Amino acid sequence: MAKNLFNFYLDDDVKYAVMDKLTRVCGEYSKGQLASLIRVMLTDFALTPDEQVSNELVEKIKQEYVYNTSKNKRTRSNL
Repeated sequence: MAKNLFNFYLDDDVKYAVMDKLTRVCGEYSKGQLASLIRVMLTDFALTPDEQVSNELVEKIKQEYVYNTSKNKRTRSNL
């Protein structure tokens, strides 16, 4: 399956905390660990049956979406 470039914004403090943790638990790699983590997490989410998706995770996703759409001037929303 072909991979396509997908861009999104990520807070620097989150990026650095994740990279630090990845280095601690997986070891040092030259690059690509964060992208690998994102791909694995997205695949796991996609393959998880709907009824087994955590309600807490769903709420966090909703909150993150509302927060970011309200900050993004280019997003037109009826929130």
